[in-house]
Amino acid sequence: MFNRNIHKYLLEWKNRANRKPLVIRGARQVGKTSAVHHLGREAFETYIYINLELKDDIALFSRMYPLRELLQLIQLKFNQKIIPGSTLIFIDEVQNSAIAMNQLRYFYEEMPDLHVAAAGSLLEVKMKTEGFAFPVGRVEYCYMYPVTFDEFLAALQETEALNYISAITSDSVIPEEIHSLIMKKFQEYVLVGGMPEAVARYADTRSFIDVDPVYESLLTGFRDDVSKYASAARTKYIQHIIEHAAQYVGLQVKYEKFGESNFRSREMSEAFDVIEKAMIISRVHASTSRQLPLMSNLKKAPKLLHLDVGLVNYQLGIRNEIATITDINAVYHGQISEQIAGQMLLSLNIRKNANLHFWYRQQKGATSEVDYLIVMNERLIPIEVKSGKTGTLRSLHNFIDEGNSDFAVRIYSGNMKTERITTLNKKSYSLFSVPFYLLYRIDELIIGNCII
Repeated sequence: MFNRNIHKYLLEWKNRANRKPLVIRGARQVGKTSAVHHLGREAFETYIYINLELKDDIALFSRMYPLRELLQLIQLKFNQKIIPGSTLIFIDEVQNSAIAMNQLRYFYEEMPDLHVAAAGSLLEVKMKTEGFAFPVGRVEYCYMYPVTFDEFLAALQETEALNYISAITSDSVIPEEIHSLIMKKFQEYVLVGGMPEAVARYADTRSFIDVDPVYESLLTGFRDDVSKYASAARTKYIQHIIEHAAQYVGLQVKYEKFGESNFRSREMSEAFDVIEKAMIISRVHASTSRQLPLMSNLKKAPKLLHLDVGLVNYQLGIRNEIATITDINAVYHGQISEQIAGQMLLSLNIRKNANLHFWYRQQKGATSEVDYLIVMNERLIPIEVKSGKTGTLRSLHNFIDEGNSDFAVRIYSGNMKTERITTLNKKSYSLFSVPFYLLYRIDELIIGNCII
């Protein structure tokens, strides 16, 4: 398996003096277990893996043992000496045991030098539906998402392309030939997506068709998990969302009759809550904010994002269109480009569970929308995902005209550049246009633009 960017964060956690037991959150099959396996085998003398889907392992948490007694049981079961500072204990699928979740507090309180990590795909769902809870203040969290473009290049051993885009600064001039070449590689990424098993299969075969069984297996797994998400009464609503969410990426969604169903708003809203807690979908909330603080308007219909663009393309059957087009913004009415941008923006948040927002202004006979708003260094930055001439960015111009920002970002298939733009109301601002393949570095590129 290939390295993931979260490995750097995990090493930082390992070496931190004031660390707490670490809980890794993320959807099923995004690579949480593989990432901790890599850490345990590379950075520790002793690595103990406890999988609470196994009967023998979950028996360790049949009751609340005193910590030292529990550690003695673990040592005997795995025939491994536990040495604080040299041993990593990883409790996988921790949501299967409330005792294991609660036991983490005693690792922190009684043996803070011992490295303990935990993970599970249905953590948020279990915590909500069954009243489980991690001990407040006794654990820390990080978040894992599908593979990003730089990780994709690393998996395919495209080291020259990866080294090139990693060295780009905000004032670099990217030759058009190189830009076109990297955009083609990014197109491959859009087709394959970021689910680690799909990326690994494509890296081995370089065949999109060979990845199909992986997508089908992942979607079947999501459906099979429905019984774990909720009661039998809610199962049909959740399955309906899993089947139809891909069609609505980048669009505002109304719960009433979602996906051409006859389902009522209340039941669908609750089902969306469950699927979002499982991190299979995300909702991008509306905001009218033009300056900080960034406020959500929960009365306005949110936009929908799926876990992964590869799964979206597979469900929609649009891979041939993506493979033959040069402008990603033009695919599927622009919805795929919003999915890609949102997915990449979410993946930047390893340390916190981030919520994305879009800006809107509704006036009589006219609506303005900017795709995303992000906060950087106490400034609100609008991000538009759109190709075309700068004069067509009317919603972005409206945001600039009505707020106090003089900087905006445009994500598109074109080359990187910075322009000074004047709105129809004669307000001047800097537009930083960034190609899709640099989205994973958007924070540092914005800072390097000397705007922040």
